[in-house]
Amino acid sequence: MRVLVTGFEPFGGHETNISQLVVSRMVGARTLACPQTNAPLQVSVEVDVLPVDSTGAQRTAGRLRMGERWDAILHVGLCDSCEVPRIERLAQDQLNMRMPDNAGRLVVGATLDGEGDRGCWVDTTVWNPALFPTAYTLSTDAGAYICNETYHATLKALCEVEPHGPLPPPSIFLHLPSEKHISLEDGEAFVNACIVHLLRPYHGEPVHVVAAAVLHDGGYLVARRSPEEADAGQWEFPGGKCDSGEDWSEAIARELQEELSIEVSPRHPLGSWYRQRDGDGFVIHLIACGLVDLDGTPSLTVHDASMWRSGSSSSSLSWAGRDGEMDAFLQDCIKST
Repeated sequence: MRVLVTGFEPFGGHETNISQLVVSRMVGARTLACPQTNAPLQVSVEVDVLPVDSTGAQRTAGRLRMGERWDAILHVGLCDSCEVPRIERLAQDQLNMRMPDNAGRLVVGATLDGEGDRGCWVDTTVWNPALFPTAYTLSTDAGAYICNETYHATLKALCEVEPHGPLPPPSIFLHLPSEKHISLEDGEAFVNACIVHLLRPYHGEPVHVVAAAVLHDGGYLVARRSPEEADAGQWEFPGGKCDSGEDWSEAIARELQEELSIEVSPRHPLGSWYRQRDGDGFVIHLIACGLVDLDGTPSLTVHDASMWRSGSSSSSLSWAGRDGEMDAFLQDCIKST
């Protein structure tokens, strides 16, 4: 399996950048262990140290669009204010630079593409902390500097290139603290742990499910399961399983037409949540969607109610599965936006 791991050159007056020091140790073949079974994983690591400017932020995305492919992509950067590593679940659609980049560019209060925040499609909340050398945190704020710009560009490009399954190969961004807080050895071990969890994130191959975050006027659509359906009486983000040969965008458009008789324009993934039920594993991918017909009214088939939930809602609902976590995630994202 081929994995691309990137770091960054020093910036902002720093003489070194721990991301460059760590990833430079990693180039070449290595044998790692599957996090679920401990079976050996043969991994070939390609390393790219990116310049801290717009060309560096777009370089991985450009390589993807030129046809290069990897089984996983891990971006690594420096977080000056962190004391432990931070795994980023979301790339925000903003560029708000606190200092010029290494090319002298200083952009304040801008969006990256105006299409919204983009999330990774692997559930980092179920990774095994015992396999990491240090404690870490999960974050939905990758900043608004070059790290966030790089992450956003890569997630966008992965969704644009030809799909080879329900979802493209995964990518995440890892912020490492400075050498004051973590050694290079622990930094390398942490990157290794991220790689194996990207390549083998779950027990077995899960069923891929898409759920729609139909975004409109600062809110999103949710629906309640009918009494004769599984999870009866509970609220959810509408959607369903990806059929054989379908990618995430095809599946969500079909499911919303079948379940609610509405036409949506799929945008991009916002995040993923893994769930086990009756011995089977499911990974639910929350997909940002727009309404094609703003005046359309949902026609319910497997639901008995639907409503637009405000991005500032404080009301409590009974949620199916992990949809309550997805709701909380969206609430935080909308408030930050």
